[in-house]
Amino acid sequence: MYRKDRREIYKKALTEWGGEEQMKILQEECAELITAVFHYGRKRPECLLGLREELADVYIMVGQIIEYLGSNFVEEMVDFKLNRVREELDENKRD
Repeated sequence: MYRKDRREIYKKALTEWGGEEQMKILQEECAELITAVFHYGRKRPECLLGLREELADVYIMVGQIIEYLGSNFVEEMVDFKLNRVREELDENKRD
């Protein structure tokens, strides 16, 4: 699905259920992702499918919350943090 299509779904979900309610769902999905990551680390046979599913759920909920808060609110911080990662990688390359 294209990004524009996703944003339309995010907006509809926010209109239907509200941003604060979707924040609660994001919390739940993050908790489920933590469990899936733990299972992946323990090499459980079903873990990869569960991890994939929970990553998708969190990705969708994060998209909704970014839509709710405004993309600039988050994108500026993402740029700041990625610049820090780039600087750290550059420093490690010199060592």
